[in-house]
Amino acid sequence: MKKNSLNELYPWFFIFAFFAILLVPLKDLNFNPNEIGDGFYGRSRLISFVTDFRLQMGDRVFPKAIVGEDGWLFFTAEKNVDFYQNTQPFTDEELQLIQEHLSAVTARYAAEGIRLLVVVPPSKHSIYPEYYPAEITVLGDKSRLDQLVAYLAEHGDTQILDLRPALLTAKQAQQVYYATDTHWNLIGAFTAYHEIIAELGRTHPSLIPYNLTDFKVSTSSPVLFDIAQNIGSKKWREEKIELTPKDERFATFREIQLGSRKIMFSSTGNEKLPNAVVYYDSFFFTVNPLLGEHFNQAFYVQNFLGGGRCSLKWMDEMKPDIVIVEFSERYIQDIAQLLKP
Repeated sequence: MKKNSLNELYPWFFIFAFFAILLVPLKDLNFNPNEIGDGFYGRSRLISFVTDFRLQMGDRVFPKAIVGEDGWLFFTAEKNVDFYQNTQPFTDEELQLIQEHLSAVTARYAAEGIRLLVVVPPSKHSIYPEYYPAEITVLGDKSRLDQLVAYLAEHGDTQILDLRPALLTAKQAQQVYYATDTHWNLIGAFTAYHEIIAELGRTHPSLIPYNLTDFKVSTSSPVLFDIAQNIGSKKWREEKIELTPKDERFATFREIQLGSRKIMFSSTGNEKLPNAVVYYDSFFFTVNPLLGEHFNQAFYVQNFLGGGRCSLKWMDEMKPDIVIVEFSERYIQDIAQLLKP
């Protein structure tokens, strides 16, 4: 008998989907015929049914995501496919602008006794290119991060902290990014933290990073991570890595909400440690709690949230010893704007 094609199965799928919706408990009924949209009756269940059915049938292309080898999911919005293929390189003018702004801010901070460290967490495809769909090939010779690292090494007074070598080494022993998320897991986050504190320790000897052996590594029950959630899957879950300190930790954290922007403070009460301001994006959600143990006081500001990009004026209020500026790889073009003199 001839094997059914995917198109031939779609009518049966919609029949199954219709009955699946009917199975929604009546207590979940919240339907207003004048508001057919997010409140559509059974919408979430229908979306997850469609998504999981497509995944089971081998479909690989979804809104803002693509399925790679061994079920790895990759974020495709915000030009991420272009960045993977190296088809959107920096121009010489853009590289020069970043270098000039970075050098100017570094000089101003140095005059005030402040250490600046710029950190770029790499995109998942930079660490796990082997899981990217083989049909999508790399076309350019260098990534934008390759370009920037090379340009600063030749022209700049300040270098960015390139985390790729440490993460590529760490992945030989343990997985450092989630297969179904855009971000690193806690092993990847710890690797980044260790590199940051080790680098800052060159100018602030009191900063000594913890080792991974100082933590108990465990996993939680499988959860839905961001890319799986974004495509609507309810089944593609993954175990979450957790790190539990074996010894006492001293930092306390406090958050305040300013409109849609979240500001966080930490304190250890140890005045022998430096004070810091950290500008960060979502990659540092799991890094900041580790960093806080090494500062007397620290102030954490999301660099791109709440209707616009944050400015360095926050630093001027805090008078820190250290400023950490973090931009994930797909946003490194924004460094020039944040560091604009």
